[in-house]
Amino acid sequence: MKQYPFLKKVTSIVIALVLIFAFASCKKAAGESAQAGSVSPSEAQPVVPDATAEPAAALPNPVVEVDGSAAFSNLGFIITPYQDADSVSYSIISGTIEQIIFTLDGETYTYRAAETTDDISGVYETFDEPQSLDLEGPDFTVSVNIRTIGGGNDGALALWELDGVRYSLYTPDPTDYEEMTDVLLPILYTDLPFAACCG
Repeated sequence: MKQYPFLKKVTSIVIALVLIFAFASCKKAAGESAQAGSVSPSEAQPVVPDATAEPAAALPNPVVEVDGSAAFSNLGFIITPYQDADSVSYSIISGTIEQIIFTLDGETYTYRAAETTDDISGVYETFDEPQSLDLEGPDFTVSVNIRTIGGGNDGALALWELDGVRYSLYTPDPTDYEEMTDVLLPILYTDLPFAACCG
């Protein structure tokens, strides 16, 4: 039989080309399959929760109105308003802070006390230089720190402490050191054990 070397070469080249195209087709099909399996973030369907979450329960009001100073006795001590005060309201904050809000000569005062080392005043202002009022009793001494706000035009805050109880008296109405002490002294004489002014 007559041999055709040229035909053998052509046949080998054709077979090689067919194999190359076959492998390329397989690779392309595998790539498309992988792409079909992965979804881009923009094409992804949003995740919808099975059920809408229930709204959070409303927090209880931390301020509980009470009838008078006697209601403070369960906290271990009692505070009282200025004797001639008008529009007096009593409350307990978060079960620990005694609060009395009253008006006197048209000005509003908030008087608080609690067995704590924290600031209970609830007043966050820029204060003027403090002035002190020293009080002495038979077996105790108390220093009351009085700080006006804006020279007294924006009110004042008084702070003192005795036997682990912190006290605060605040007014947002115009006042000064003398007016604050006029309101403070009758309260201090009543609520501190036999206090007597020495300053």
